[in-house]
Amino acid sequence: MSATETAIAQIPQNIPAHVVSLEQARVMNADAIQGISTGFPPSIRIKGSKFRIVDGNGEENVLKATDLADSEFLPIVILAAKPGLHKTFYAAAYDPNQTEAVAPDCFSMDGTVPDPSVAKPVCGTCAGCPNNAFGSGRNQSGQATKGKACSDNKILAVAYKGGVYQFKIPPASLKNFGVYVKNLTTRGVPLGNVMTYVGFDDNADYSVFQFRVGGWIPENAMERLMALARSQEVQDIIHPVGFNAAPVAPKQVEEKAKVEEPPPAEKPPETAAAVVQQETASPRRGRPKKEEPAPAAVAAAAAAAVVEAPALPSDDEIKKALGL
Repeated sequence: MSATETAIAQIPQNIPAHVVSLEQARVMNADAIQGISTGFPPSIRIKGSKFRIVDGNGEENVLKATDLADSEFLPIVILAAKPGLHKTFYAAAYDPNQTEAVAPDCFSMDGTVPDPSVAKPVCGTCAGCPNNAFGSGRNQSGQATKGKACSDNKILAVAYKGGVYQFKIPPASLKNFGVYVKNLTTRGVPLGNVMTYVGFDDNADYSVFQFRVGGWIPENAMERLMALARSQEVQDIIHPVGFNAAPVAPKQVEEKAKVEEPPPAEKPPETAAAVVQQETASPRRGRPKKEEPAPAAVAAAAAAAVVEAPALPSDDEIKKALGL
């Protein structure tokens, strides 16, 4: 089903066909809505190591244990990822007592250049900006940290219980997310073909995400997820007009004052067996010991690990968790 067919399928049947024109609606209605905010996209955020659903008006609802897989993992399907990194810089120190939403002093939608709406950009490019250098960060006391003054986030559009939400990967979790994506890529598995379990690292002093495969998407659920991936809700998250996620109330920001560590030296890739173990085992158990068996042994171990993984839910359980 094409994007146009998906859009047509979403039009209520009680609207007369002669008044419907998707292309004309996009062109004619664009000027009418320009400059008018329709609210932020619904999102899933964290605070106090808890997942929260936030609607377009900023109202929060904490997800209970019954809303999570195994009472602790956020079960999502990643529908799309915004290219590049989303960068935000606040000149003032983080104030935990502030209740009003505050827009950043500078931000970038693609991690390359400041957004055109920024009145006084710090630098013409993100690469040359002093606030994008490791060691430029400051904590709440004004002391230097190893991290950046301008924080990096990865913005995803995800499916959760039948809805589409914006989900940000904060700076301290980017490495873990990168490893997870790399592991799937080496096995030829697209992100959207698995249910992703997102949990918290109990060994960290602050909220750090860990990722693992929660299950394979059933074949009869793929079409619905593909339609969601082409939906306008996803486009609003991945290709927003203007800055739809910058004015974040400080009470919703937990990673602002955390130290963003510089990336470590590149390590050799893990074997396929270690990849499967990392995806199917509990994140609490740490990284498995690396091995270098023969290719045939690797393939056999990988297949066995998938079959024997006790945490993988059934197709019906996956569809129920996603609201499909």
